[in-house]
Amino acid sequence: MATNLEFIKSVSADNVAQLDITDCFNDNYDVYEMYWTGNGSQNVGDLAWKYLDSGGSVFANGNVDQATLRMNPSSSFSEVRDTNSNTPRGIYTGSSDKDFAMKFVFFNPFSSDYKFALMQGMSLYGGKSIFVQKDTTVAYGIRFFANQNFTPINVSVFGVK
Repeated sequence: MATNLEFIKSVSADNVAQLDITDCFNDNYDVYEMYWTGNGSQNVGDLAWKYLDSGGSVFANGNVDQATLRMNPSSSFSEVRDTNSNTPRGIYTGSSDKDFAMKFVFFNPFSSDYKFALMQGMSLYGGKSIFVQKDTTVAYGIRFFANQNFTPINVSVFGVK
C-alpha cells in the first residue's frame, strides 16, 4: 500500500455536538486517513460517525457492520460486534471530560461499492475497529457526533497516494 499522505483539509470547532466534514472524499484517492482529536465535555460517551452523501445528508440507518476490540487497562478487554447498526462508533471517552485521539483509514468511500474503514484510538481506554458500510451511495464527507458538546474537536483529512 502506498504511504504518501496528501493534505486535503482540516476542520476545527468548539462547543459543538456534531461536526460535518464535507467534500473531503473525491475520485482522486481510493484510501483516506483522517485524524480526530479533542475533548468530550462532562457527559460524552461513545463518539459516533456517519457518511454524508452529495447533499450533506447522512446515509440511511441499518447498513453498518462493526467489530471493535476495547482495550481497558484496568480490566479485561472486551469485544463489541454490531450488524446492521444505525451508527458506527469511534472510541469511548467515558463520562468525565476525557481527551481523545482517533485515526481512521477509509477505503473507497467515493465509490458505489461497499465502503470499509479501520479505526484505532485512545481515550478512557484504547480501541481498534473495523467497519463495513453496506450501501452503494457515494460518500462525500463524514459527520462526527456525540451526545454532548466537544470542547474542542479537530479533524485533519489526507488522501493516500
